[in-house]
Amino acid sequence: MRHYEVVFLVHPDQSDQVPGMIERYGALIERGKGVIHRIEDWGRRQLAFPIAKIHKAHYVLFNIEVNGETLAELESAFRFNDAVIRDMVIRRKGPMTGNSKIYEEELRDQEKEREREQRREEESAQRAREASSNTNTDTDTDTDRDADETSAPAGSEEVSE
Repeated sequence: MRHYEVVFLVHPDQSDQVPGMIERYGALIERGKGVIHRIEDWGRRQLAFPIAKIHKAHYVLFNIEVNGETLAELESAFRFNDAVIRDMVIRRKGPMTGNSKIYEEELRDQEKEREREQRREEESAQRAREASSNTNTDTDTDTDRDADETSAPAGSEEVSE
């Protein structure tokens, strides 16, 4: 059996079908007594050039070890699936088990986004605490002076003659 790197692009309108496709193609490889060394879902990314007037696609990477018959069956499955707009199979010298550079970049971006979201939540919580502490210290919010005069006890007003 030989080692291959397989990348296929899914139409962006069909992105919700990608987990099912990964499962289906993985089962096809395992039925052919192949080995999956790595699966990476890179998500929706900008294409370098439009394919059939499509500018984005959902990228998926497989690093597999299969025989020629199973590889032909996998390529046929790509060809007959209308959601797969492009695929590429590259023969490799050995198994690739580590994360790819693109996937590492995607993980870093996700981590940065989580940190930004956490910072935003902390800042909004801090602002809420400050706002609640400011409302507790200001007890006289009456701006209408007439209300103070009418609420004064009877007989406390000065009479000038």
